[in-house]
Amino acid sequence: MGLINVYRIYELYKLIRKGIDKPELFKHQEYWFKLFKAAHKVEEIRIMLAGYKTYIVAALAAIVQVLFSLGYIDEATYQLLMGLLGAGAIGTVSAKVNRIQKDIDNKTIVRR
Repeated sequence: MGLINVYRIYELYKLIRKGIDKPELFKHQEYWFKLFKAAHKVEEIRIMLAGYKTYIVAALAAIVQVLFSLGYIDEATYQLLMGLLGAGAIGTVSAKVNRIQKDIDNKTIVRR
């Protein structure tokens, strides 16, 4: 683990700590963008998520469905979120199919 990655983990920790200390930040979109951007830069998190993106999208879709069923979000927000998650699901499945095809092609080339 390099020094740069340690710094990135520290930056992510500071943002999380800031949110815990000031819960009103959780209502601001800018805070969430900073938090996700910082988390994406941490190498361990990217490695941990590799191969699980489709499952994460499916879990988020289930959460959105439950929130809608319980009345926490309205119809328009539900439709928007499900549309975005559907597009994300198609993207993750497409990426997986491409990776599988590359693996098959590489095994075919090695055997020749």
